[in-house]
Amino acid sequence: MKITRKLIHFLRLRRNRSTVPTGLVPLSGLHSAVIFLENPGDISEPQKVSVATFFKQHGIGISWLHSEDEELRSSSDLFISLALSGDIFERYAASCSSARFKVGRHQLKGDVYDFVMTDNATEPVPAMEACGVIEQYLLNIK
Repeated sequence: MKITRKLIHFLRLRRNRSTVPTGLVPLSGLHSAVIFLENPGDISEPQKVSVATFFKQHGIGISWLHSEDEELRSSSDLFISLALSGDIFERYAASCSSARFKVGRHQLKGDVYDFVMTDNATEPVPAMEACGVIEQYLLNIK
């Protein structure tokens, strides 16, 4: 089933690609955010509450998306991908998102992300730690 979904998303990618212009946007200019996870268990529920609290303090509503969701297209001001693999599900979700500001952990083909935070270590940084670093950088964008 997953291979069929991959093929469908690959074929729909070009047709559903967002045409919204993107770029760096300060937190004060954002009202909604979507965080894409490779797997639903990449961040625990208490960690999700912590992330949601950060965004709520800045007046930003948050929703979560992962590769197993049926609908990967999203509409928000900010799209953050915490995925490491760069598979077709992440490409589809990021490319088809109508977000004005897109953040990822690695650049995708077609320069999808406006801001990329890469790991320096030989071991990948856990998703929650990467999210914390992204939050700190978002605070610095004016």
